[in-house]
Amino acid sequence: MSTVLCVIDGMTDPAFRPADLPVLSSFDFQGYVSTTPAGYEAESLNCILTLLGAAGFPHCLRGYADALGAGIKVDAGDLVTRVSWLSVDGAGRCSVPADAPDTVRVPAGCTYHSLGGYKGLLTVSGQGDCTQALITCPPYECAGKVPAQLRPVGSVSLGAFFDANVSGSLCAVPWGQSAAAPLPPFGEKAAVVCGTQIVRGIAAMLGMACPVIPGATGDVDTDLAGKTSAALACAKDFPFVLLHINGADEASHRKDAAEKAAFLQRVDSLVLPQLRRCPHRVHVVSDHATDPATGRHMGTPQPLFFKKEEPSYGGKESPFFSALGL
Repeated sequence: MSTVLCVIDGMTDPAFRPADLPVLSSFDFQGYVSTTPAGYEAESLNCILTLLGAAGFPHCLRGYADALGAGIKVDAGDLVTRVSWLSVDGAGRCSVPADAPDTVRVPAGCTYHSLGGYKGLLTVSGQGDCTQALITCPPYECAGKVPAQLRPVGSVSLGAFFDANVSGSLCAVPWGQSAAAPLPPFGEKAAVVCGTQIVRGIAAMLGMACPVIPGATGDVDTDLAGKTSAALACAKDFPFVLLHINGADEASHRKDAAEKAAFLQRVDSLVLPQLRRCPHRVHVVSDHATDPATGRHMGTPQPLFFKKEEPSYGGKESPFFSALGL
């Protein structure tokens, strides 16, 4: 028997009620767990690493993890950041994520990589030593701010990129600054099933297998049934499987509460019944809350659920259990 940890990204918010999800409600409530370490941002990289038992990892890691997940090489000493494209409303304030334009203006010494939709990655040659001094704003904190408030501080190159790609309707926000940094491997043989670059990057950093799943998009249009089947297939060969589902977080960033609720209902009807019936130990949790009223992450403790009537577990206790005191 293996362990399947299902992380429903951004599942909770101030209006979240497990009773609205009947299959989730059939799982046992195990208590609240702190997923955001003190001094860290409430964002997926930090929270998922914490759920997986990592501790003391670098604060500046996000861009590098995204690059690994996208298969983009980062040379030692380079600065790498995520780039999020945001719409600018009629009042001149940043609103919701928006697709990148066809043409991106890139200053000398920088390389831009599209990650699809509103996501991009920027590398700056030889500036990896400035990560700690940089001041940037993650996209989940940008809503309602004027673009000038989001201009990076501490890098001439990032400032030039920002200035070249801001307009009355769109701006590109660099954030998640980092340089190449290794992490200790996960404590046992494990696999990750996901559709997002950041979680693929986590798998790469921790030495976890991460098969490519057709139809796994990392948004509300992802193939939920296919991802669940892939996770259960991995559980035949791996003692620990992380199944990551991201659509609720994306809907929240779009400030679409109805879309988020509908997606969670689909997860409850397509994913959780399969996990409920499988012979493995199953836990369901969110990495962090994401409020569709604001589009922002929240670092509140997250409810943890587990499958009732589990058979006795005879395998090696994974770092996941020790991290959460299970």
